[in-house]
Amino acid sequence: MLAREKPQPAYFSSQCAHNFVFEIMDNDTKASIYHSTPYMAAGSAMMSFKPISAIHQHLCAFHVYSQDRTRHLEAHHYCTHLSHDFHQCIIYDSDKPNAKLIGIEYIVSEELFDTLPQDEKKFWHSHQYEVESGFLQMQTVDLVPGVVNDVAEQPAMLQIQKTYGKTIHTWPVDTSPDLPIGPPNIMVSYTTDGQGPPPDFVKARDERCGMDTDAKRKLRAGYLPPYKKRADADQWEKTGKGLVFEPKEVDYKPYTGP
Repeated sequence: MLAREKPQPAYFSSQCAHNFVFEIMDNDTKASIYHSTPYMAAGSAMMSFKPISAIHQHLCAFHVYSQDRTRHLEAHHYCTHLSHDFHQCIIYDSDKPNAKLIGIEYIVSEELFDTLPQDEKKFWHSHQYEVESGFLQMQTVDLVPGVVNDVAEQPAMLQIQKTYGKTIHTWPVDTSPDLPIGPPNIMVSYTTDGQGPPPDFVKARDERCGMDTDAKRKLRAGYLPPYKKRADADQWEKTGKGLVFEPKEVDYKPYTGP
């Protein structure tokens, strides 16, 4: 008796149909469907997004340009923890589906910060004030009650208070909203009251995201321990200087392999 052929999964038959349709299309028609919803949905079903799927934390804070402390940006961090001492975050300008990817931030523990070369530390800022002021918040979905957020954030804030960040923005959305024009920018944070961001800037974020910065500051004052940040962070406080990337033409090393 001949073995009965196993039925193919529905997605296999569908893919065969798609392949046949693509084969009879001309190139212009194929190119025209690149941004279509069905094409993107098919891509989502066929591809792996493991690094993105590993993201498990959404932090909202504010960044300021190292060389211009009058320019403040809302920054939504989507973070993966590679180890207890090291986080990596991709940064968007909002939490909306059409949010712009504007930069990255690496976050290290104080123990790891202490091991950095001295010349490297000038790129890093502290998070102590960001946490204690309430500027940095763990953003949850709308259905999560505020009291639940208040409790859930505490393990994170107790850790982040003692961390240090290296932040580079590749898209200056405040001056170039349509395209990422110009060199990358080093971004820093705030270390005390009176440095910004402006109160109306914070209020707009809070209203849009369902947050209360003043309430968070008061809440955290009740559970965060005293902490003295590392003296080698936030070097702009001592030097009065910012850091910028300046493009420089150099002779490149050519490829000489097979």
